[in-house]
Parts: sequence; structure tokens; C-alpha cells
Amino acid sequence: MKTFTCLTILAALSGALGACASAPAMPPGQFVTLQCSDSKTFQARMSDDGRSVRVRAHHGSAELERQADGRYAGEGYLLQLGGEGGIALEHGGKSQGKACRPRA
Repeated sequence: MKTFTCLTILAALSGALGACASAPAMPPGQFVTLQCSDSKTFQARMSDDGRSVRVRAHHGSAELERQADGRYAGEGYLLQLGGEGGIALEHGGKSQGKACRPRA
């Protein structure tokens, strides 16, 4: 059961993460509020097929498309999922949140 859960999370995040332990809880089709270490928040919703993420942030909302490097980008936004620094969002080259985690 634990292996199935890890594989399901990884598939939903389209291989953007290296290991299940770092997988954020972003169920497809549902907005998740992310709380960042710099006291910023934003919302994100993964598409059912993992090809895009909708973000709602300080500068508005946008549909971000998955890039070859596993990040998501569009309309000036850049979303990095997972990795050592957690989830990070930029807009126009400026941080909109670092080390973000889903709010409990």
C-alpha cells in the first residue's frame, strides 16, 4: 500500500520529483494553499494529466505549462516542485515564495 501511494504521488507530479519522500501533497484537480518560509502564500492546482499547474498568487492567476526540465512556466511565473528547497514560485524573476509546503 505504501509503495502504491508513493507511485501515485509521483505519477501525479509527472516525474518532477526525484523521490517520494520529497513529494508535496498536491492532489490533481484540487487547489492547495502553500505556506512558504518567507511568510508568503499562494495556491496551486495540478491538472489531472500533470501537464499544467494553475497558480493563484499576488500578481494574479495563470496556467503554467510543464517544461522539459520538470518546472512549470507561463505568463511570467516559474514554479519549481520538490527538490531540496521544497516548492518555489517566482514571478518576473522575483521570488513569490521559497521552501513552500502545503498548509495543514
